Amino acid sequence: MMTKLFWQRLMAVGIGGFFGGSLREAVALLVNVTNFPLSTLIINLTGTFLSAFLVVIWSKKVTLAQPVADFIMVGVLGAYTTYSTAILDIVKHGWLIGGVYIIVSVVGGVAVVYLGRYLAEKVVAA
Repeated sequence: MMTKLFWQRLMAVGIGGFFGGSLREAVALLVNVTNFPLSTLIINLTGTFLSAFLVVIWSKKVTLAQPVADFIMVGVLGAYTTYSTAILDIVKHGWLIGGVYIIVSVVGGVAVVYLGRYLAEKVVAA
């Protein structure tokens, strides 16, 4: 059913997507490395870190209205990090660089989730 909350959440995601997509393009333009998908790696690792960090903060310290959470998590961070760009970069750069990228992305992703959660727990405890 298309309630007021439905439209609030939809608009929040759309507006957040504008900001996340713009931020993604800014990082891609600033980190212009052609022989390795460094900008995509930076984007996906920082987005993963922020997602993990914010989930802990919000679950323990701050309560957000659903449209605000949707704006940040689905809109901004969803547009900022994308799986499809990572896959296209893997294909573009070939199997060797693509394989290194996959390993660094997965291991780095797990590491930044732990780091984000750890730092958020420290913030919550302070």
